[in-house]
Amino acid sequence: MVTTRERPPIEGATRDGSILERFAGVARWSYRHRLAVLAGWLVALVLSAGAYVGLGMSELSPAEGFVGESGAAEQLETGSDFLSSRTETILVQGNSAGDSDRIADELAAALAGTAQQPPEKLTAAAGDQRVLQVLLPDEQASPSERVQGIESAIESAREANPGAAISATGPISVQADVTTSYGERLVLLEMLSLPVTAVVLFLVFAGLIATLIPLVTGLAVVALAILWSGPTSLLVPMESNQMSVILLMGLALGVDYSLFFVRRAREEFARSGDADAAATIAVSMTVRSVLVAGLVTGVSVIAAFLTESPIFHSLTLGIILVVVAAMLASITLLPALLALGRRRVVKQLFGKTPDDAAEETGFWGRLSGTVVRRPVPALLAGLAVMVLLAAPVATMKLQFPGTDSMPRTFETLRTLDDVSEQFPLYGVSHTVVTETGGDVAGTSAVLTDIAEDAAGLPGFDGQVREVQISTDESVARIEIGTDADGIDAQSARDSLNELRGNLVPEFAGDREILVGGETAVSVDVSESTSRDLLIVIPIVLLVAFALIYLAFRSVGLAALSVGLNLLSVLASYGILVLLFQYGWGATVFGSEYVGPVVTLLPVMMLVILIGLSMDYHVFILTRVREAFGRGLGVEDAVRQGVVRSAPPVTAAAAVMVVIFAMFTLLPTPEMKQLGVGLAAAIALDATVVRGILVPAALRLLGAGVWKRSLDGAGHH
Repeated sequence: MVTTRERPPIEGATRDGSILERFAGVARWSYRHRLAVLAGWLVALVLSAGAYVGLGMSELSPAEGFVGESGAAEQLETGSDFLSSRTETILVQGNSAGDSDRIADELAAALAGTAQQPPEKLTAAAGDQRVLQVLLPDEQASPSERVQGIESAIESAREANPGAAISATGPISVQADVTTSYGERLVLLEMLSLPVTAVVLFLVFAGLIATLIPLVTGLAVVALAILWSGPTSLLVPMESNQMSVILLMGLALGVDYSLFFVRRAREEFARSGDADAAATIAVSMTVRSVLVAGLVTGVSVIAAFLTESPIFHSLTLGIILVVVAAMLASITLLPALLALGRRRVVKQLFGKTPDDAAEETGFWGRLSGTVVRRPVPALLAGLAVMVLLAAPVATMKLQFPGTDSMPRTFETLRTLDDVSEQFPLYGVSHTVVTETGGDVAGTSAVLTDIAEDAAGLPGFDGQVREVQISTDESVARIEIGTDADGIDAQSARDSLNELRGNLVPEFAGDREILVGGETAVSVDVSESTSRDLLIVIPIVLLVAFALIYLAFRSVGLAALSVGLNLLSVLASYGILVLLFQYGWGATVFGSEYVGPVVTLLPVMMLVILIGLSMDYHVFILTRVREAFGRGLGVEDAVRQGVVRSAPPVTAAAAVMVVIFAMFTLLPTPEMKQLGVGLAAAIALDATVVRGILVPAALRLLGAGVWKRSLDGAGHH
């Protein structure tokens, strides 16, 4: 029997006093002092909760998330009170024009007490539809609360007029519809994510304690990152999707890292029969790989702070909080939980226990054996698959999610389409906005001149609307309509360029006149994202290269890791284009989600996937290095490294794919695409890349690339 005092030497490493070894020492200390560590985590969560509640948080408004000229225009608009920004529209379709008039009049009377001004009735240019415009009071309340009076009046009118179609739309009701649906789906996601993850883990580990440890770790990581997000939002305001990203990444990383600990403990226990010795080896070896992988993830995403978008800054901060929490959990909480479980961690209720001989003859053993014997055809086949999947990237179109791209599952958006069709005032338009500087009349005249000139040009709708003045008379704006059939139509872009390039400069003089609106926002964000990619991609790749090089002391291994990860990212982009832009996924996600790739996703997916994919590569390369350290040849070392890393990598990938795929439940295009893109990339990385490309490339690189790595790890 091997005792905890007489443990076998830790395979593949020496206690060389390096930084990684010091952290491994902390992890071993945490294993020995589990109760102190658990108490420390409880204190940390309580203190973090106190800071979250006591310091409050700063939220990023939608306008603050925009960039460029349209971002400045949106902030100028939203910082002022315009009556049209709180004007709701009710569409009435009766059995006849007279019937519609009667219902509209009854609704106007019912709403007179809740509206700031008497509702105004409009008549369709042709047909029997009527529109009521209702000005809501300026009040501090949620969108759902602000439109309660309108919803109640519409419900009563529907009951009194069974054959009539009555519905509402407007900036506040659309926001209420989307946020309510998103909130409901997010609650459903939170309720499903844990039990689904638990089932997957139980099937993987066939043990209750082994299942609980990753779940508890994942929950602790998510909780700590969420609590930290409050105080840190005072420095980087929180964007609405940050919580979703923390939940997605926190559960994925927490479970991901835990799997490698638990699997390694079981593997070592199968050899020694001593739970403490097995756990100590698992802690010492795995914490090194986790720290390198976490460092690559955290440092890589920092590059997103170089982008112009405050949205990226918020989401990036959320990922960094998760990575820090996950690394902290790996050094302290995970070893303590392993110590708490001890022999129960390695207990299996069904299935086969880790066995070297069985794994060598299993699926991954046979596949890796074939690959290392025939590395060139295997490498070419794997590259062909990845390149074919990545090819559609050449046709990728980007679009910022606006009312055009949002799914018509929301009644408010379907009503908006109906109103726009019957009432031309509600079509695609650009917003020209400026400060009055106290000269309301002069400012109004300038904006009117711009609109009148635009009305006579191709691409515009020929109408001149009234100038709107904010209630404090500090800001003026005018809507200039177009004949475009969508906010991202080429004609909408052309008319925007005409306004910005010719009309506005002609009349602006010394005034700062800004052109905003949904088309302008989409154009500015897309152009900003394209510039950001040119900055972020090289930096992320260089940082990842440098960190992998520092970990393994090999230019070849670093270049291989970065190159294959970039290929995975490009393939995931291609899958997004196929499923959403080309509509191949319409039968699964619905035709309402067919459209361009959301502008924000390429940068976010790049930084997330480079970090997450590096997890697998670091673990595989670590196991291959251990095999070389025991004196194995190239083929045997590569095959054994891949085979021994296969079970935890496969399990981790399965859990992450399930977690990411569940984000397709959310009703917004960006979250569906993010979930699909991440799930596809992880699945490819854990199969084609890890099963074929990595072993084939390592076999072709040979033993020379490992020399300095082995020396740095203390092998002789």
